[in-house]
Amino acid sequence: MRKLLFYIALVLLALPLHAQELFPVADPASNVPKGAIGIRAFAETYNEVDRIRNLFALRVMYGLTPKLTIQATPNVSNHHNKDLPPEFPVHNTPQIGVTHPYLFNGVDFYAKYRFFTSDGQNSHFRAAVYGEYSLLKVAHDEAEPTLLDDNSGVGGGLIATYLHHRFAVSLTGGIIVPFKYQGNVPDEIPGLPGVPATITYANGYNYSLSFGYLLAPHTYTSYDQVNWNIYLEFIGKDYGAMQMQVGNVYYNSPQYGISTLGNKVLQGSQYLEVYPGVQAIIHSDIRVDFSVGFPVVNRSYVHYYPVYTLGVQRYFYFHKKNTDTKH
Repeated sequence: MRKLLFYIALVLLALPLHAQELFPVADPASNVPKGAIGIRAFAETYNEVDRIRNLFALRVMYGLTPKLTIQATPNVSNHHNKDLPPEFPVHNTPQIGVTHPYLFNGVDFYAKYRFFTSDGQNSHFRAAVYGEYSLLKVAHDEAEPTLLDDNSGVGGGLIATYLHHRFAVSLTGGIIVPFKYQGNVPDEIPGLPGVPATITYANGYNYSLSFGYLLAPHTYTSYDQVNWNIYLEFIGKDYGAMQMQVGNVYYNSPQYGISTLGNKVLQGSQYLEVYPGVQAIIHSDIRVDFSVGFPVVNRSYVHYYPVYTLGVQRYFYFHKKNTDTKH
């Protein structure tokens, strides 16, 4: 599989350079046009032993100005339970293959400001900064922070995107600052109150390198033509260990805590994934994309592989589409 992905990357880089930069996983530096609303429904799914884990999200995007895009993403998943696992964190962590209910995780808010634009003949370069705020209330019992559906917190970073003819490349780097979680660990004896618990998550650093290539059409004759694009995205993250206080016991604390027996899901780690994908753009404003994620270096412990993602997106224009050509 890794050899296949390597050859796909070589093909992408060797093809003649006019591609789309609407990457399925990473966000490019370009903006939603001013006054336009974008609606994106997407899902993520993977098989955890004998349980299918799903995430369903609905993203609403709005072009507030030609350079500023804002968006909100409420989401639902069966990734968590209402409380932390029984006997957390020494036993039953992680809860592999356990049935979790579908819960409303919360809402992720995001803003992106494009501060640099350079246009050339059949090419352009965009640079943007982004900020993120996530308001969630879920019992995330793993060290890896994710603002979309696992952790409340804030984040931000930088995006740079270059497009030339059929080829596009985008680079992202950012930081995740998760908030503390306070909840309960169920008591071993049914009916007794839960044990109060506080989790402090370490900061995370996310990065991505995305390539896109426009396969068809080779020549445009009308807006009704379907665009076919292929993508190869490398998604990575680096994060530290989580610290926990359960009752009067501290875990992973550098001062006076005890270890968690080397449990990998509670420790810091770093990994790199790859997501090959395909996309169709219909009537210039309806986008359908599909991608599959695999580990390249190490792995994420918050999901199993392969990870399948499917998204459908559409823009609604309330002004003429050419109101702002630099979007």
